[in-house]
Amino acid sequence: MPKHYIEILRPSNCIMASLAVLIGFLVASQGTVDATLYPKLLLGMISVFLFAGAGIVINDYYDYRIDKINAPHRPLPSGRIKRGHSLLYSYALFLIAIFLALHINIYCILLALVNTLLEIYYARDFKRMPFIGNVVDSWFVASSFLYGALIIGIEYLHAVPLLALLAFFSNVGREIFGDIEDMRGDKKLGLKTLPIVIGKRKARYAASAFILLAVILSPLPWFLGMLSINYLILVAIADLIFIYSLFVKPKENQRYTKIAMVLALFAFMAGVV
Repeated sequence: MPKHYIEILRPSNCIMASLAVLIGFLVASQGTVDATLYPKLLLGMISVFLFAGAGIVINDYYDYRIDKINAPHRPLPSGRIKRGHSLLYSYALFLIAIFLALHINIYCILLALVNTLLEIYYARDFKRMPFIGNVVDSWFVASSFLYGALIIGIEYLHAVPLLALLAFFSNVGREIFGDIEDMRGDKKLGLKTLPIVIGKRKARYAASAFILLAVILSPLPWFLGMLSINYLILVAIADLIFIYSLFVKPKENQRYTKIAMVLALFAFMAGVV
């Protein structure tokens, strides 16, 4: 496979989604993992990796004109991948991800099908709706944790919905900051993102509020006895980075919040030890 088809997936994002599946699985199992579920866990991690990649590719397909302005270096707007090929590529990835989910259980199949439909409509329509696009995209992030827990079964969710909620709030904030960064190109194309509709300053306040909400709620899994002190220590460091990200430029915010989210992933993982 040409390297451009790997690059367009943005593998680091796909790996983060796979790690969220692993964390959801570990938290749901409460540290006691049934070895017979390992093959299904592997299928789940690969499935979500491919699903995340498919979502990124189909977003790039529909964002072709936007990325010509905001991100001309990417494989699609730079011409290294044909636009029509990218759509076929995303559909193939979706189908493989769903096929893998078929070998896990009914809960994962249903979530995979719902998210596939949502991802297609998100890329085509929802993404261009103020705030709704931010919410739907953040659901994808949160649902990776739920997907991991559902590998074990719906009755074993435990603390996972709370972790998913923290991921959801922090990602909504990150997405709004991303829209602030892309305002120039979005305005030229007549898009109606939240910063364009309510203004850059108010959008920044809204983004900061969501990130701060995630920070304020982040100790809850420890206070409720759901995760160990290891979680609290690592998530405190992530929280400091999240708070710092509120005072930098939107482009830098994207970098710092990504670092904080990766650290939060490891905090969740450490919390089950």
